[in-house]
Amino acid sequence: MRAAAVSPAAPAADSDISKLPHWQQALLEAGKEDGRKLMVVQTAPAVRVAISETLGLAPGAVTANQMVTALKMLGFDYVFDTLFAADLTIMEEGTELLHRLEAKAAERTAMPATAPEGGHAASSVLPMFTSCCPGWVAMVEKSNPELIPFLSTCKSPQMMMGAVVKGYFSTVAGVQPEDICSVSVMPCVRKQGEADREWFVTDVVAKEACGSTVRDVDHVMTTAELGKILVERGIDLANLPETPYDNPIGDGSGGGLLFGTTGGVMEAALRTVYELVSGDRLERLNFDAARGLDGIKETTVTMHPPEGSPFKVLESEPGAGVTLRIAVANGLGNAKKVIKGVADGSLAYDFIEVMACPGGCIGGGGQPRSTDKTILQKRQAAMYTLDERATLRRCHDNPQITALYEKWLGKPNSHLAHERLHTHYVAGGVEGEK
Repeated sequence: MRAAAVSPAAPAADSDISKLPHWQQALLEAGKEDGRKLMVVQTAPAVRVAISETLGLAPGAVTANQMVTALKMLGFDYVFDTLFAADLTIMEEGTELLHRLEAKAAERTAMPATAPEGGHAASSVLPMFTSCCPGWVAMVEKSNPELIPFLSTCKSPQMMMGAVVKGYFSTVAGVQPEDICSVSVMPCVRKQGEADREWFVTDVVAKEACGSTVRDVDHVMTTAELGKILVERGIDLANLPETPYDNPIGDGSGGGLLFGTTGGVMEAALRTVYELVSGDRLERLNFDAARGLDGIKETTVTMHPPEGSPFKVLESEPGAGVTLRIAVANGLGNAKKVIKGVADGSLAYDFIEVMACPGGCIGGGGQPRSTDKTILQKRQAAMYTLDERATLRRCHDNPQITALYEKWLGKPNSHLAHERLHTHYVAGGVEGEK
C-alpha cells in the first residue's frame, strides 16, 4: 500500500517556479503542479548511509528502504536505485577499458585495430581515468584539457539512469519522455550542473513536438536538502515502514553500491573485468588494496585468459597473463600528484579512479555536515557491510542489466549504448556550470 502523500506548499500565484531552487521545483512537480504525468526519483549509493544523520541518527545508519517510503509520501510515483545505473556504468566502462587495451595491443603488435563487432571504435589512449565524478571532470576540462582523451567516455550513473528513464522506462510505463519529471538525490553539489549540460537530453517523439528534446535529469537535490525537507514535513524516517525500490530498473549489486566510496568504482570494475578476461569466478571479491581512505592507493591485478580467449592478445608474451596497473585517488590534491606522475613518466598505470571529495561520494559536499572526525570511516564501513550482505555482488550478474541490453541496448559499447550512455568533454569547461 502506498504511503499517504504529503502535499508541497503551493507557490505564490505570481511566482516563477523556474527561479526556485531545484529541490523546491522537484517537490512542486511531485505534486503534479506542472501537469506532468509521472514523477521518478533516483537515489545515489552514498545517500543511504548519510540521510539518517539529518534526523539525529548515527553516521552510517542505513535507512534506504524507509527513504523510499518517504519519497513516495512526497509524491514520487517511482523510486529507482542508482545502484542499477552503477552496474550499467561498470558494464560500459569495463568494456571500454578492455577495448582500449585491445587497441593498444594492436599498436604494439603492428596489427590493424578494428571496431568490436556491433560496437563503437575504441581509443588506444591509456591510462583510462574514471569519469563519474563531476568535480574531477571539471578539473580536467578547465585545468588539464590535455587529459580529456584519457577520460572514459561513460556518463556518470546519474546521467545513465536519466537516459534510461527517459529513453527506455518511458516506453515501459507507456508515457512520452516529456511526461516524466526525472529527479535525483545526490551526495554532490555539482550534480545539478552535470545534469544541466545541454547534450544530456532525450529526443521527444511526439509529433507536435518534433525536433525538440527534454532533459534526462530535470532536478537534483542533495542528501542534506532531502533531510531538511523530511524534518520540515515531520516525516520520521527511522520509524517509517520499509518499501522496496521500484522495478524494472531498481535493483543493483554490491559492486554498484561501492560507487559511494573511494576505491569502489575500481573494485566493482575489477570484479567484472577479472571474470570477463579470465573466465573464472573470483573466490575473493574484496580488493583490499583499493579500500580505505588513503589519498592514493595503487596495486596490480594479473588475469590469465584461457586458451582460445579473445583476450589472449592482451598478453605481453604467451602465458604471461594480463597485468592491470591501477591507482585510486581521492581529493583533488592527490589527483594532481597522480597526474604529475603520469605526465613525467614516474608513474605507470592502465586504469585510474579519481574522486574529487575526500573519501569519495560519502564525503560529498551535499552530504550532512558533521563534527565527528570519524564520520567518513563510519559511512565507508556501512558501505562495505552492505556490499558483503548483498545477494548480488558483481555488476555483471544483475539480471535487470542483462534484460536492459536484451530489450534495448544490444550489448555493452554498442552504437546505441554509445549514443545514450556515453558523452564528450569540453576543453576549458562548460560556461556557467556550477
